[in-house]
Amino acid sequence: EDKDGDGHFDSRKVFTDEVQMLTSVEVGYGGVWLMCPPRLIFIPDRNGDDVPDAAPEVALDGFTVPSENYHNFANGLHFGPDGWLYGRCGASCPGEIGAPGTPPEKRVSMRGTIWRYHPVRKTFEALTYGCTNPWGHDWDEYGELFFINTVNGQLWHDFAGAHFVRPHTIDPNPRVYDLIDQHADHWHFDTAQGWAKGRDGKANTYGGGHAHIGMMIYQGDNWPGEYRGGLFTLNLHGRRANEEILERQGSGYVGHHGKDFFIAGDLWFRGMEISSGPDGGVFVLDWSDTGECHESTGVHRTSGRIYKITYGEPKQPHIGDLAKLSSEELVKLQLHPNEWFARHARLELATRAATLNRNLTPTLSLAPAVHQLRQLFDTDPDPIHRLRALWSLYVIGAADQDFLDAQLTNANEHIRAWVIRLLTDSWPLDTVMSQRPGGREEAAEAHTSSALYGRLVQLATRDPSGLVRLVLASTLQRLPVSERRFLASGLVSHPEDAHDHNLPLLIWYGLIPVAESDPASLAFLSAHCELPATRRFIARRLAEDIDKSPKPLDTLLGLSAAKSDAFRRDILDGMTDALTGWRKAKKLEAWDSFAEKLALNNDPALRERVRNLSVLFGDGRALDDVMKIALDQNANLAVRKSALQTLIDNRPDDLRDICERLLGTQFLNSVAARGLAGFDDPAVGQKLVRAYRSFHLSERPQLLAVLVSRATFANALLDAVAEGRIPRADLSPFHVRQIRSLANLGLNQRVGEVWGELHESSGQNQELIAKWKKQFTPATLEKADLSQGRFIFNLACSACHTLYGEGGKVGPDLSGAGRNNIDYLLENILDPSAVVSADFRMSVLKLKDGRVLNGIIAAKTERTVTLKTMTEVLTIERAEVESAQASTLSLMPEGLLQALTLEQARDLIGYLMHQTQVPLPTATKTALK
Repeated sequence: EDKDGDGHFDSRKVFTDEVQMLTSVEVGYGGVWLMCPPRLIFIPDRNGDDVPDAAPEVALDGFTVPSENYHNFANGLHFGPDGWLYGRCGASCPGEIGAPGTPPEKRVSMRGTIWRYHPVRKTFEALTYGCTNPWGHDWDEYGELFFINTVNGQLWHDFAGAHFVRPHTIDPNPRVYDLIDQHADHWHFDTAQGWAKGRDGKANTYGGGHAHIGMMIYQGDNWPGEYRGGLFTLNLHGRRANEEILERQGSGYVGHHGKDFFIAGDLWFRGMEISSGPDGGVFVLDWSDTGECHESTGVHRTSGRIYKITYGEPKQPHIGDLAKLSSEELVKLQLHPNEWFARHARLELATRAATLNRNLTPTLSLAPAVHQLRQLFDTDPDPIHRLRALWSLYVIGAADQDFLDAQLTNANEHIRAWVIRLLTDSWPLDTVMSQRPGGREEAAEAHTSSALYGRLVQLATRDPSGLVRLVLASTLQRLPVSERRFLASGLVSHPEDAHDHNLPLLIWYGLIPVAESDPASLAFLSAHCELPATRRFIARRLAEDIDKSPKPLDTLLGLSAAKSDAFRRDILDGMTDALTGWRKAKKLEAWDSFAEKLALNNDPALRERVRNLSVLFGDGRALDDVMKIALDQNANLAVRKSALQTLIDNRPDDLRDICERLLGTQFLNSVAARGLAGFDDPAVGQKLVRAYRSFHLSERPQLLAVLVSRATFANALLDAVAEGRIPRADLSPFHVRQIRSLANLGLNQRVGEVWGELHESSGQNQELIAKWKKQFTPATLEKADLSQGRFIFNLACSACHTLYGEGGKVGPDLSGAGRNNIDYLLENILDPSAVVSADFRMSVLKLKDGRVLNGIIAAKTERTVTLKTMTEVLTIERAEVESAQASTLSLMPEGLLQALTLEQARDLIGYLMHQTQVPLPTATKTALK
């Protein structure tokens, strides 16, 4: 406590020191709330003497504490203007949340971003999903919620039901199709170079780097007026505070790049939180360290600091303890120029209302405050004051439905938006899988049967505000599924929203479960949909059920007869996306007429899509045309590759002959090899091996992936390696493990003779780690040739891993890893499966044609499964999969260092530990061992 307001604390109290894993603290509703993953804890202090009244109470549990990831924990407790307790969590820390003892089927799945808990109703909601690490959030003066993030964009406007972009994990809902991206129009690092290159001052001209922690929208009364409404966040690597300038745009907001507010000269500065206080000054929490979040065990434990930033001579507020003010005095604070007082006065009113209800005391004791708030709402011309009055009325239970209904026609868009939120506040919100949460459907059913629902439908059609339509689009996910089509019909009728940042996707998220219960309504909804993305998703979803329920899609194709080419193109694009990986599909009655109109289009790519779908529907003439294109030496190479892939997907009788004829055509032969993978014949393996040197260097890994998918092919490959026709170094530990997964004893023995042994024993690995660590002394690593190390990385690692913005996306991006730590590197290279995130665990698929594939499951539909391998992304029909075995192993195999000479291993480790990119060598010193 700073009693005299001089900017230095005068006293300090310890409320409790008996909690662990503490990531956040908030005070309100008669006690202290603590986020201690896996639990949200409440410690009562109802008399406000700063001494716990009783033992801690666990309000919620189920927040995950993963062993492999220590920087995405649930955090960030803050009370919102609506009386809910809000929090944050990274997308790679999934949770199943409920009160202690809640059965699994009634828990709410949390998959990142923002969640909230109502301290009176005891209700939990996962409000939105996605992003990487949301480490700060705040509300602007209109009550709009914003949060800050790292890596994949820094600024996000939050609204219920959103699925936001997540860079390292896929959205668990396969029907989402596309994700909402960030709301800033800029980045704080050079995206062409990659976020990891923003360290050490290299991104200073952009804003300092990718990591943002802590956030505040300044609404105090101490700083000059030019700063009010600015969004400030602490930039970890830039050692500064960035400012975002928020502007209303479309249905939401866009953030513009403001001038950096401060830059810390202290190299130890690691800003963690920024927030304003009762005198309008701003507190900044400094971790005060030299590392970053990836050093999970911490470096320095006692160097943290708290700063305060004020302008001029701040005036010490004389309002006193808010808990001792009368309710009437608390209402007057809704007019205070410092938002801090308005928020805390509202929270105190909410606490008193909750206490009155708990003690069964008549709520009449708050009647004077209710009267004042209603008068404030009715007469004050300032919409900010009116919103504060509205929120205060709601949190004390004095905003009944009649009062709120009357405000649906209010002239202010923010009031209309908030009235919709409050009217539907208790309705259940869809889970991440677009399902209704167990036991909460009745609340929405009761409301949507009333006249309120009709008024919301009218607003969806007529309201001129994109923000109001955004709130209504969120409300879709709170409605019974059977009622959504009417509200959605109004929302999709606005051509001005065709390219809106949020609405086309958010509306679709609300429609996802409608396809299960009433797909026909989606077809008619799409017919007058003015949002291209939404109608494309509708077509895609209907096409996914083309075999079992073709009528809705047939109806949609028929309705498109009177539509524009752009409309038909969207339907075609949706169908193409849905049927990727399919071999055959039942032809629709309306297809010929639909295709005939598009065949007249001048766009070659469009005509190609029509042709490919015609082939899928069994049109022999279209298949003949595709075959001619694939064999036409004068045709565009990209078009030939696409045509050949279409033939492979449809497997004509002469497919083998066509693919063998094209094995000598560079860049087309990689697709031809994929087609030959379906023929289990030793002769095919021999032909593929003989064609090896005709493949471009960049495409040989794709041929190797085919050769290790079958025992008959692998024999030919190992013979070629033994005879020197294929370099031994081209065969990686990944290929060796793939061969071993074929479960052929003869092949296992042969690969040991030709390539060497591949061990996967954690006990042996610990000994191996110790052995290699002795080899890599600081003196040894100083001699590393970093350019040679980069060359080896490109050969052995870059197919799966990104470093400095280059490389594959199969495994984790190494740019932000703790690469300067030799223990970290050796443990992950020599024992990669010791601790592996669920996002990077390997699956082994055995296909009915005899092939065995290793990779990461990237997506699933009812019909297909998408597998990311080291060389490609394959979409395979589930009917072709004989078995799928999930593994606890990492996709990365062991044996990488063992495949190198000591000098090569030294160069690779030296390169990985180096913190900046180096040029490639002009020539390699030696061939890989």
